[in-house]
Amino acid sequence: MKNILICTFLSLVFLSGCEEKPIVIPDLQAGARKVLVEELTGVRCQNCPDGTRDLTALQQTYGAENLVVVAIHAAIGFSAPYTSNPPNLYDFRIEGASELADYIGFAEGYPTASVNRQLPPGNTSLFLPRSAWPGVIADEFSQDYGLDLFMNTDYNESTREFKLDLNIAPSISLPGEHRLNVMITQDSIVDVQLDGNARNPNYIHRHVLRKIVSKPDGDVLTEAFNAGALITRSYNIAIDPSWDAKHCSVVVFVSRSGNPDKEVLQVAEQHVE
Repeated sequence: MKNILICTFLSLVFLSGCEEKPIVIPDLQAGARKVLVEELTGVRCQNCPDGTRDLTALQQTYGAENLVVVAIHAAIGFSAPYTSNPPNLYDFRIEGASELADYIGFAEGYPTASVNRQLPPGNTSLFLPRSAWPGVIADEFSQDYGLDLFMNTDYNESTREFKLDLNIAPSISLPGEHRLNVMITQDSIVDVQLDGNARNPNYIHRHVLRKIVSKPDGDVLTEAFNAGALITRSYNIAIDPSWDAKHCSVVVFVSRSGNPDKEVLQVAEQHVE
């Protein structure tokens, strides 16, 4: 039926002499499983770079497009920038980051990260120790929650306005309340970081959370997540002039709203430029 409609349309275009334009027919089906890691870190955390290197290696295993990492600089006592010898160029602490970290859970030590906000047996917090990451990540890639996210984006370089149109497409019915989270991250920022016992002025910071566009605990989605439904949201986001847009990305994910069940059902990431 789809092919017949396309042929009919093209025939009409040919007969009328109008300019032929490509036809985009969206195929909204649940796609590949993607996994979100929310890493709690800080520039004064001496062991956190080891955790970041582990996550970078895991991204090489699964693909960075499939394993999405967000670095939240809200580690209590470790996130304040250095002011001398040498000082930090940037302050990665942002509005809402501490609230976001508190919503996810408490940290028992660093490095620590949440994997799809899952609480494996034997753990008391959604923030998991480094040793648990590979196993939980592997298990999450084997899960299917019947939900996908489709983004249409546009970035105006002169105004630095980023427009996001989001389609949320459940392929199965998902009961309960859900929340939408929208964030901007920036990668490859060179700045001071305590790495082991040495302060490295040329450390490359990865996946730094720059802006929380939604509420820190997510915007409540009031629509029912029925099979075949299409839920849409749009955002206009200002990209700060001090951020390198070439290294900025938008991260969106849908999570459950329960307590303690806050698990992430699906995540997607796309470059701003």
